[in-house]
Amino acid sequence: MALTNIQKIVQKLSEQKNVKKVIADVQSVTHDLQTKIQKLSADQAVKKYKDLAKKVVAAENELQKEVHKVVTQVKKSATDVEKNLASYKKKAEAQRAKIEKAIKAKAAEYGVKTAKKSSKAKTKAKPAVRKARKKAVRK
Repeated sequence: MALTNIQKIVQKLSEQKNVKKVIADVQSVTHDLQTKIQKLSADQAVKKYKDLAKKVVAAENELQKEVHKVVTQVKKSATDVEKNLASYKKKAEAQRAKIEKAIKAKAAEYGVKTAKKSSKAKTKAKPAVRKARKKAVRK
């Protein structure tokens, strides 16, 4: 589930115009460099590289800001969902208690005994107690 959410986030980011602009800029500069590589001197190549590096850093900063926004929104929505689930659980438990109370009242009204919840620990403890008693009697 988390993988699909990450894929959705990456897809949404890749569809944004700023990301597409960065990709297009990098591709156009790469194409320009490939066509003019034979004509460029070392100084011109360094200058082009520095310009490209500045553009990439600026675009990366923009992208980081957008990613940060998306991550904050995801965290906020997750927190909201957790709060809602907790409140729903609390309401459901209150409703359950109310219904159980009403059922017990109706059962008492009609004189019907309600079944008590049996504990698994009690049933497991009995054989152990019996064995301990048998050992104590044998000694």
